[in-house]
Amino acid sequence: MPVRSPIHVDIVHEDAVVGAGIAAILNGCDGIAAAVAGTREAGAGEACDTDVVIADHATAMEMAGRFACAPAGRQRRPGILVLTHLDREWDVRIAMEAGVHGYLLQRCKPAQLVDAVRTVHAGARYVSGELALKLADCLMRDALTVREMEVLRAMATGATNRRISIALGIADATVKAHVRAILSKVGAGARTEAVAIAVRRGLASTNAPSTPAGL
Repeated sequence: MPVRSPIHVDIVHEDAVVGAGIAAILNGCDGIAAAVAGTREAGAGEACDTDVVIADHATAMEMAGRFACAPAGRQRRPGILVLTHLDREWDVRIAMEAGVHGYLLQRCKPAQLVDAVRTVHAGARYVSGELALKLADCLMRDALTVREMEVLRAMATGATNRRISIALGIADATVKAHVRAILSKVGAGARTEAVAIAVRRGLASTNAPSTPAGL
């Protein structure tokens, strides 16, 4: 009976302690060989024999971007599994849309981590149960348009409709229409509630907002 090759896992995580812990868990499982490949230097976790890369959110996004830009067929691309504390809907969604294959929270149980590695290696997507529920809830709602996202993020900074209209170069009435649409889509009764929901979902931030020039 032929000997099955182990799943080769490279760990590229910003937290060295987390990386070492992941390696210890995976190396205690049959059929998995894990190694800490470094941090975010170029090429880390991209060895030709790597099957799965486990990375923090930022590193995984960078890696997915490099893979997307690389010529097709140049080399075998490993599956990317995010292990992070970021549990907001938007963080998960942009990662999966960028080409990440799995998303797991750092508070997961060891068995979940092992299951995620095996699932991603098999070519399937993996999202932990609690995050899957958030994504399912998101899909049940109407998506915000690009312009509505701009208005929402400006609202999170405390900008008035007038300031938003000047910054975006649109009429006051148009801003008001966007605000009404935003309130309806996120299920809020007022601007402050809409901002609170947006922050909770990861759509906007009151700390380091991404806002149009001029606000």
